[in-house]
Amino acid sequence: MVIMWTTMQALNNPSTVPQVVYGVNPFYLKSSSNASINKFVYNGGQQYIYTATLQNLTPATRYYYQVGSTEGWSSTWNFTTFPSGNNFPYTIAIFGDLGMTDGASYPFLKQGAANNQFDIVFHIGDFAYNLFTNGGKVGDEWMREMQEIMATKPYMVIAGNHEWESDQLNFTNYRNRFSVPINNAYNDSQFYSFNVGPVHYVGISSEYYFYENIEPIVNAQYQWLVNDLKTADSNRQNQPWIIAGQHRPYYSSEKENSCCNEVVDNYVNYKMKDGDSTVPGLEKPYLDNAVDMVFWGHVHSYERTYPVANMTAYKDGNPYHNPKAPVYICTGGAGSQEGHTNFKHSPSPWSAQRIDRFGYTLLHVYNNTHLYMEQIDASNNGTVMDSVWITKDQGFQRNFW
Repeated sequence: MVIMWTTMQALNNPSTVPQVVYGVNPFYLKSSSNASINKFVYNGGQQYIYTATLQNLTPATRYYYQVGSTEGWSSTWNFTTFPSGNNFPYTIAIFGDLGMTDGASYPFLKQGAANNQFDIVFHIGDFAYNLFTNGGKVGDEWMREMQEIMATKPYMVIAGNHEWESDQLNFTNYRNRFSVPINNAYNDSQFYSFNVGPVHYVGISSEYYFYENIEPIVNAQYQWLVNDLKTADSNRQNQPWIIAGQHRPYYSSEKENSCCNEVVDNYVNYKMKDGDSTVPGLEKPYLDNAVDMVFWGHVHSYERTYPVANMTAYKDGNPYHNPKAPVYICTGGAGSQEGHTNFKHSPSPWSAQRIDRFGYTLLHVYNNTHLYMEQIDASNNGTVMDSVWITKDQGFQRNFW
């Protein structure tokens, strides 16, 4: 478990050691882990970001912790480790596009974290609007707003277009404020993978496809992705589900010129999907390695597809049992000042449900064969606006080709 925290001032004594102190008794935090210090200087301001790793934790155990040093300690927070093994139930909250202003999902996410309605978060791009705005002060305010969630649940992230800064390769606030697993392929924090129970998760950068001179970085990510998915596909006995997350979609019923549509989106999203003579696309490795679900944001609404591959939807019978292709979920409406996205008048053939309301996804991972997805309506008291079971037989192997 990685714990991060920030102070606006340096420690008074350079010899003071910042730490996380932790234990199973909130009144006796007997263990400790020293933290590294990153002096983050940005746009005339500075802050100190501390990172500590807690190792050899006992599974299925609640730990209490404080961060700080002998110069001062935080309040006591807590988190619960996952059970041992691979086949245990849990719930993951997934969403994108949560701004500091008009963040409709905030109260429901905070309540959900406090009531343990979910166990982990996957935020697929666009934080705060923006982390770097006003010299980073909006990012500071947003991190404080999210503290109740981030301090108690693992918070996994992928960058979106609102993390771009002064140049296309910057992403300075994103890279400094968050910690993600190392991908051992490229010195970047925009693609990686991790396992939780029966699911192998992959986080991918869609933003690479919008860079200038994209070939080296897209190809580096692609080669890593192919290798990672091949390994995951051969390890289905441990993680039978593979779920990917990226910020921008390549299947979307978004109306042209709505809030998230750039002039180049139609071209670049097909390039991101299929590739061209210079770079490979993402759909082929998802199909080749039988990825089960893909989540994305960017479009400020909710949309669920049928299983779909190469623009062909599979609707016969119960299409979500032993699906013939990945199921795509757009969950980019957590809430921001940019408002909702407009849809085309007629849904595309692969679109099963679409709703232009703020909200977020709860994916309930039951076991090796059953997932249950709910879309929570943050505009209507946290009610469920859509749901679907995705199931497969034990040992099911997709024979798409």
